[in-house]
Amino acid sequence: MELRRTTADGRPAAGALAVLATLAVVLTVAVALLRPDGGAPAPAGATSSHLASPAASAVPTSGPTPSPTPSAAPSCSWGGRLDRPDRTVRTEYAVTGWFVLTTPDRCATRATVQGAHAIGADTLLTFGAELAPASPADLRPGGDDERFAGFTVDGGDGYDHAVARTGGGTVRHVYTYAAKATFDDAALFCPGHDGRSTTAHGTYTWWLLPVEGGYSDCDSPSRTYDLVVAHAASQADADALLVADAERFGMTVFLGLPKPAPDPATPYVADDSYTQTLGGFTSRVLAGWDARYGSRDAFAGVYQSLETAVFTDEASWAPNLRVYELQHRIVGFRLPRDKQRVVVSPYADLRRDGGTPVAAVRPALQRIADTAGGVRMVLAPQDGGGTGRVGVFGPGDRDRTVRADLHAVVGDTTYGEAYAGSTATLYAEAAKVRGATLWANVEAFRPPGEVGDRAPSDLATLDRQVALARPHVEKLIGYRWDDYLDASGLAADIAARG
Repeated sequence: MELRRTTADGRPAAGALAVLATLAVVLTVAVALLRPDGGAPAPAGATSSHLASPAASAVPTSGPTPSPTPSAAPSCSWGGRLDRPDRTVRTEYAVTGWFVLTTPDRCATRATVQGAHAIGADTLLTFGAELAPASPADLRPGGDDERFAGFTVDGGDGYDHAVARTGGGTVRHVYTYAAKATFDDAALFCPGHDGRSTTAHGTYTWWLLPVEGGYSDCDSPSRTYDLVVAHAASQADADALLVADAERFGMTVFLGLPKPAPDPATPYVADDSYTQTLGGFTSRVLAGWDARYGSRDAFAGVYQSLETAVFTDEASWAPNLRVYELQHRIVGFRLPRDKQRVVVSPYADLRRDGGTPVAAVRPALQRIADTAGGVRMVLAPQDGGGTGRVGVFGPGDRDRTVRADLHAVVGDTTYGEAYAGSTATLYAEAAKVRGATLWANVEAFRPPGEVGDRAPSDLATLDRQVALARPHVEKLIGYRWDDYLDASGLAADIAARG
């Protein structure tokens, strides 16, 4: 179509200007709808995941670089439109942060963010995946985990490709990381030792991490490496979707750090035999987050995915504390100062039969707070109201019989007989800890009869948990949105209050 109509003096004719203006608007809208973030402008200083740094430009890849987000769909099956976020706040509930599960589904992410925002939430927290010990056989056809059994690079065996990259060295151990996130070039800063492969089985990102040296080193003096392989079934980055939507709603996100596997002999204590490799991997994950989210207002910091107990015997829990010190130190040198925040959520047991004495609460939490290593720590103890390990009762309730659903946890007895302290006791002790901001992690579930068998709470119980914790803490967050709040209808009950 010919648009270059001009006046006698060479200026564009008025009609042509009108057509050009109309086309400019149409093109702007079209580009916005096609952009992964639905048209939100990139923040100043943001780095595109498709643009590698000079060091990363030599990183070998197989297949296209994964995009952090897919193109926007105009509407969702539940009726929402991705281009029209509903920012209505229907009620201001006291719990203003929720743990959420990430997903590469844009509509599911929008439903989570919009739903939490509707009841007054301003904070979302995620969990990191486990850096799990594996073997070369796990990366080949027939392996037990089908996600990793398809690991190939340029059509060949991925493990053999990695071994060849050691330059005549050896691969000591193999670890896998099953995340719903992709890794862009900023997380692959060792040319020749890092790579990406996109296959019919998904996107694989792999790293050869030296078994000695610093956590950001590339080369091993002994030419001995551990191989880490991450898998994402979708090229859409679940973390990026969550951060982008949180920014639309004026919310913040704490992304979950990778965590070690548990020690086979002590399930609640970390296997700290490979902390060098965990540190190297954590360093690369955080480098990727810094490049992608470091200038984003919505990215507030990280969540410490390895949860530990409020303990009496520090020696038994020392592996967890060592992992804390390691990862928090890496947060301090990998993230910008304003993002150096870590949320830690230890769990307590104040039952009289086998629990932790109240006198041990503050010292244990102080020891945990001391692992901050210069970063800002948010201490958010789990209130124990959902598991039944801490009592939800006030001073006048000590002689009342515990709820029926707690009988399998503490027996058919009274609150005073069952518990050495309530959730109010827990947070009053936690408030004495120095060097950390205090939040409460309210459990929005309860045991319906069997220990470990969880069901959503009801609003009256949740209100009671909130009332007991609120006087002692700066903020309340809750576990968790996806099933206990959203799918159960509890969020709708809160919203209905108006």
